[in-house]
Amino acid sequence: MSDIHDRQIGSSFSRAAVLSRSTPSPRAVRLFFGLLLVSAALLFSTWDARADYKLCNATSYVLDSAIGYETETGWESQGWFRLLPGSCEVALPDKITQDTYYVFARSIEAHEGGTKYFDGSDRFCTTMGDFLISGRADCATRGFDSYDFTRVETRKGDDWTTTFSEPANFTLKRAEIAGTQRLLRDTGAAITRIDGISGRRTTAAITTFQQSANLRADGDINTALFNGLIDKAEKRQAKSGLSFCNTTDFLVWGAVGYESGGKFISSGWIRIEPQRCEKAIKGDLTQRYYYAYAEAVDAVGLVARRRGQDLIWSGNHSFCTKGTRFEIEGRDNCAERGFDETGFKRVDTGEALVWTETMQ
Repeated sequence: MSDIHDRQIGSSFSRAAVLSRSTPSPRAVRLFFGLLLVSAALLFSTWDARADYKLCNATSYVLDSAIGYETETGWESQGWFRLLPGSCEVALPDKITQDTYYVFARSIEAHEGGTKYFDGSDRFCTTMGDFLISGRADCATRGFDSYDFTRVETRKGDDWTTTFSEPANFTLKRAEIAGTQRLLRDTGAAITRIDGISGRRTTAAITTFQQSANLRADGDINTALFNGLIDKAEKRQAKSGLSFCNTTDFLVWGAVGYESGGKFISSGWIRIEPQRCEKAIKGDLTQRYYYAYAEAVDAVGLVARRRGQDLIWSGNHSFCTKGTRFEIEGRDNCAERGFDETGFKRVDTGEALVWTETMQ
């Protein structure tokens, strides 16, 4: 990932978590989403003139975002900042004092399909809840996650705005409409196009949802509507898909393989805390067979052992993986393409719409 110098530049965004290990294994995911990141020393008309670093969301997805920066005492990373489609939030309420900052964003789990990532190649520590973390080294051994942030070259001064956007190149207003359309579809509404145009079908779907959620049925898009849609979409996701559950006392990293459009796909890594479940495939399952790989790690990031054996769940179905987060098309010629070849276990769902695979 090259540094960002211009006001608009094409980017692929992903997240990454690298853990030390004694046993060779993959560990992390790179999902590519052809998105754009726009940075500019300008103010949007909806904001008062004040000294801030703002993050704006011109995509049709709800994003959780974070920022990294250097201070007099060292590196810091801070998040999460929830960005509704079409909205902006202040990440740093102060003047721009550095020439370089680092940003990251990911779509929330309520959306159908794969998670979309805005990332780069500069690693910072994160954690599941809100955070302000000092230092960017040894994230795993300190109990943190890590993601690769995108570098943004700024100009020192009163303010700076970084905008996340997608190839549709929505304005903030159209992103707000497109995000509403996407969330309506995520809740099961018959929305066929995510185009950011507020037609009669979109307005009718909004009004219908508002009535069902005991909101004011005026067809307006506001924070209450977004929160209601997110809540319903999250509940819908919980009742479908393929979940990985971890009943051990260790942190587990998992990966999933599946067939899509006649091609095999592998993606990971999915972080599964002890006694927790995480979604590996979202939405109703459309196939009988899926594939799973997982490994437990101890407190220092090494592959955990039980009764003298590495605590790994695997099989004899080969898929490609890599040491950072990934989404890889194809399961052949892994080494020639620069990937690891990893044995996955086949999961027979019996054509069920929802399935849970337990690591115990």
